[in-house]
Amino acid sequence: MPGDGLVVTRCPLAIRLGVLIACGLLAFGIVRGPVSTWTLLVAVGALCLTVSILSYKAEVDRREVRVRHLPFYTSHTPLLEITHLVEERTLVLVAGTTKIPLWGLSATAREELFRILPGDLKLMPAHADRPTDNAAAVRRFARYTTIVAGAFLVNLALSIPFLHGNRWNRYIDAIGKYALLVCLCTFLLLLFLGGFTIILWDAKRAADKIETRRGARSH
Repeated sequence: MPGDGLVVTRCPLAIRLGVLIACGLLAFGIVRGPVSTWTLLVAVGALCLTVSILSYKAEVDRREVRVRHLPFYTSHTPLLEITHLVEERTLVLVAGTTKIPLWGLSATAREELFRILPGDLKLMPAHADRPTDNAAAVRRFARYTTIVAGAFLVNLALSIPFLHGNRWNRYIDAIGKYALLVCLCTFLLLLFLGGFTIILWDAKRAADKIETRRGARSH
């Protein structure tokens, strides 16, 4: 069971719910009436992304690292092949030329992971010449999320006049459908960036908790 020589991580719940909502909105739009080829392509891409996010599951025990990427595809890496750890946007296990990011790793799971991994593994920053600044990464992606959220609201406001019953509805085929497509794409990007910001913030919080506990023990 998790916590007894086994660490299990998934994408954060907020991201899983977000992609489900996005797919639901796309399905509702497709059922409502004729859609363009671009909308169908976006829907297929969103569906593939949703399947990948919902399928993701990483398990680390004392023998190997298992990562489920798709419902019927799971990669296996023996624990002895892990050479070092890298602190990027989340904790990454490095084995030869393979990198295994552990998304959604909580503070408790992080501590259990360090008990499972061999004690001689080194934790390195993403770039040897500069330390990893998790706080800066969180601020940067929070800024990106804010910008995209503003763009989404502007696109939404511009799309409303093309909806049924509004004065620009007669231009829905010429202009409106493209405005709605841009609005949908901006919404999907907002979900992605917002979810990624949550992952970074959660990883920073977990790392801060561990550092605080280590500091308290050293005193």
